[in-house]
Amino acid sequence: METSKIKPIRLGTSVIIFFGAALLFLVLERVVLPFLNAHEVSKPLMFLVMASPHFIFFISALIGFRLEGHPFNWDSLMSRFRYKKIKGKKWFWTLLYVLVFVGLYLLVYTLAWPLVKIIHAWLPTTELLTEIMSDGETFVGHPLKGNWWLLGLFMIMYFFNVVGEEFLWRGFLFPKQEKTHGKYTWVVHGLLWTSFHLFAPYNAIMVLPGALFMSFITQRIQNNTVFLIAHAVLNGIPVVMLIMGIIG
Repeated sequence: METSKIKPIRLGTSVIIFFGAALLFLVLERVVLPFLNAHEVSKPLMFLVMASPHFIFFISALIGFRLEGHPFNWDSLMSRFRYKKIKGKKWFWTLLYVLVFVGLYLLVYTLAWPLVKIIHAWLPTTELLTEIMSDGETFVGHPLKGNWWLLGLFMIMYFFNVVGEEFLWRGFLFPKQEKTHGKYTWVVHGLLWTSFHLFAPYNAIMVLPGALFMSFITQRIQNNTVFLIAHAVLNGIPVVMLIMGIIG
């Protein structure tokens, strides 16, 4: 990877990107979805609209990659975005990091539940979004049991949720932030990634410890594959729940 092609990004620009992404989700949830619902747009289509920012993240990372002048091939992409193979004993540490990341999220969820309830009451999830997302029995307005096509629909969002975010936040932006913030990048990045979740403030509380931990690990080992795996595992919990609902 030609590090000379990676230009630093100002803190203000990073703030605009992360908070802008949070605002985009908030506008989609509170403005766009009600508008689409009023015009009788199907819930599966509304689900894809709600998930569309993740696709935008994915495309934005690739565009940024090309604008830096890198050749558009797999090896160059993996090198620039710091996706390295994990071999031998490094798998032990990877699994440990993943367990700590997920464990921190679940621990905060348990310990901070009273505060989470207060924040959720202040800015509750809209009834429409609950109808679109899975409530354990339905997903996008359809009963779960026996409807395997719902899993395929959900997996579209799951892929771009994990890969889109990881490509943009860690793959593309993290190395640029290192050019600006040096050894403190993990703090800046961890706080900013947490702020991205402010469209659901109760979720941001649960994300914060794990975000700082994994940002520190990411900077220390210079390998984004670990965070990609951790993110996929954490976001894979709803996938498992969805499959259980389909099986019935």
